Formats: sequence, C-alpha cells, structure tokens
Amino acid sequence: MCSEADKLKAKQRYLSGNMTLKALSEETGIGYSTLTSWARKEKWSQARASIEDQAFRKAAVKAVNKKARELCKLLAASDELEKALLLAAKAFSAYLEGERSGETLTDKKTWADNLNHIVAAIGKQAETRMMLSGIMARDEEEKIALMRRKQSLEERKEQQEAGGGLGVVMDRETEELAE
Repeated sequence: MCSEADKLKAKQRYLSGNMTLKALSEETGIGYSTLTSWARKEKWSQARASIEDQAFRKAAVKAVNKKARELCKLLAASDELEKALLLAAKAFSAYLEGERSGETLTDKKTWADNLNHIVAAIGKQAETRMMLSGIMARDEEEKIALMRRKQSLEERKEQQEAGGGLGVVMDRETEELAE
C-alpha cells in the first residue's frame, strides 16, 4: 500500500511532465492500476490539461504584449519621423519663399542643411518601414507556431478523452514562452 506522500509525489510528477501513467508506474514502482485509479478519481489528466492550457494562454499573452511594445516603439519612431519631415519641409519652404521674393535670407549651406534633413527623414522612414515588415513577418511566424501548438494541445486532449491516458504535454517552446 502506498502512502499519501507517495501519491502526492506521483501526482506532482505526472502534472509537471510529459509522462504517461505507465511510465510513471515504472519510474515510481507504484502499480499501474493504483495510479490509474488515483488519476481517474482526482482527474489528473484534466488538471494537466488545465496547466497546459494556462501555459498556452500565458505564452499567447506574452507574445501579444511583446508585439504591442514593438509597435509602440515604431509608433514613437513614426512620430519623430513625421516631426523631422515637417520641420525640414517648413525650412525648405521658407528658403524657397525667400528665393522667390528676391531676398537672400539664406545661403547655400542652409539650403544644403535643409536637404540633408529631408534625406535623413526619408532614410528614417525607410528604416521604420523595414522594421515594421520584420515585425509583421515574425508576428505571422509566431501566430502559426501558436496555432500549431494549440492544435497539438487539442489533439492531445482528444486522445486523453478517448482514454489514451497520454494527458497534455507542455513542450519546451511553450514553457520558454510562458516564462
């Protein structure tokens, strides 16, 4: 007969890993039928499925938050770009107005500086566009990976419900995303 401590250790081992009840029986020396009885009475498989579901949700929230932070940075860069372009355009417009009216308020250096500001702002715009494209591509890849994990989770739940005794397994990638 097994003690409550043995039962608790077996349950914790089952809930924390990807082990089947048969493998757990071999590892702990507790009879398979005893483990099966405990698991059914206390719904170990459902508990492990819940743990995996929580880890999946946590990973999804973490991924969404990461994307939100990246998009906030891009928004700030976009705001800076817009300000730089407006300032450069206003300065260039003032220069052109002075030239048209015959005033020589600005020299060639000022004109060159204005053009350099515009070129720099356009360069920032291109850089921002490339960053956004990279984020969108990574976002799509992560979305596909999360969908695959969710599908795998659902398949494992179906196997569990069909009596396969496999439970739900948290893969390393999901664990890493959940941390």
